[in-house]
Amino acid sequence: MTRVAAAQLAAGTDVAANLDTCLRVIDAAAAAEADLVVLPEFCNHLSWYADRADAHRMACRLEDRFLTAIAERATRHRMYVKIGVTVARENGRTTGTGLLFGPDGTLLGQSDKQILMGAENDHLDRGETDSAIIDTTIGRIGMYACMEGVICEVTRSLAVRGAQVLLNSLNSFATDEASLHVPVRAAENKVWVVAANKVGPLLPADRLPDIAARLGVPPDLLHGAGESQIVAPDQPNDLDQAVQQDNPPAQKAVIAATTAQPRPAPVMASSQQSSAWDQSSLIGKIFIGVGTLLTLASAARMFMA
Repeated sequence: MTRVAAAQLAAGTDVAANLDTCLRVIDAAAAAEADLVVLPEFCNHLSWYADRADAHRMACRLEDRFLTAIAERATRHRMYVKIGVTVARENGRTTGTGLLFGPDGTLLGQSDKQILMGAENDHLDRGETDSAIIDTTIGRIGMYACMEGVICEVTRSLAVRGAQVLLNSLNSFATDEASLHVPVRAAENKVWVVAANKVGPLLPADRLPDIAARLGVPPDLLHGAGESQIVAPDQPNDLDQAVQQDNPPAQKAVIAATTAQPRPAPVMASSQQSSAWDQSSLIGKIFIGVGTLLTLASAARMFMA
């Protein structure tokens, strides 16, 4: 049986303190005998910068002290570690990147965020290529981050290319991530999703009251929503369970299994009668419909802002 941990933590502008927090979380996952731990997005530094030069200066460099310590911890515990950080590239670009370290500390894969959100567009550069599928001893892994899971294209690309487990690092105060976007990505693609979100302020703590006042929202709404979770391809949610209670099945169903079974081959979008939509469960279709409406509403609010 594979054991997986979805972590959540608070990160500020003190890079050394953030590293200590990450190492402590990895140790806790190891103590729980996890084979894989997923950490949130932007673990190295709060996603708040004076300008692009500041973002580049505060970003990680591959094999720097921060990432070397993460790799060493993966080696110590013989576990897979996925972490989201900003990375300063040699060509001057700065990317929001998911990194997967193997049990021997090797960097197995990188995933540069393609869909940036809000002020990330002011300080970071978009990923220019699709994230690779990574073959591991625990399955074929795909990585994505936060806003990339609000739309369907990034995760769908990973699924049709053979990913069995999707690792999502988030930096979000939105409560609909856990209740909608994370589970629907599992349902529509028939894959496992491991989602790790932040807690604590997502903006500088000393400026939070002023920013909240200007936005007209309570300060605690600008904290990470947490709600890290692991979602099975067919995991019942609140709506599923309510339907089952109203219409109890004739036979008992197995809700949880001790081992993950291989998922069916991914279904490409096509004009044939059989499609991903046809193969989705009722609750998956409900999620897809509601998700589309919420995404359109969010886009409208962005253009109005």
